[in-house]
Amino acid sequence: MQREEAIVFRLKFKKYLDAVEFLRRVAEAAERLNHHPDVELRYVNLALRLTTHDAGNKVTEKDLRLAEEIQKIMEEFRDRLAQ
Repeated sequence: MQREEAIVFRLKFKKYLDAVEFLRRVAEAAERLNHHPDVELRYVNLALRLTTHDAGNKVTEKDLRLAEEIQKIMEEFRDRLAQ
């Protein structure tokens, strides 16, 4: 069995298009940082999983930088997130 480390965001949005727009913003940040999360979008539920595969599925500085960007985007979308 392989042990993995990851930073996981599980978000629920009020509307589907809010989730899509949030994901688009995350995708832009990921492209800029050249580090891409694993993504699962199910209607208004979005899961983002950050780990560095080429480092043995461990959390690295790349993941921490992307997590910071995601936190900033979350702050901008706080009124579109479901409670």
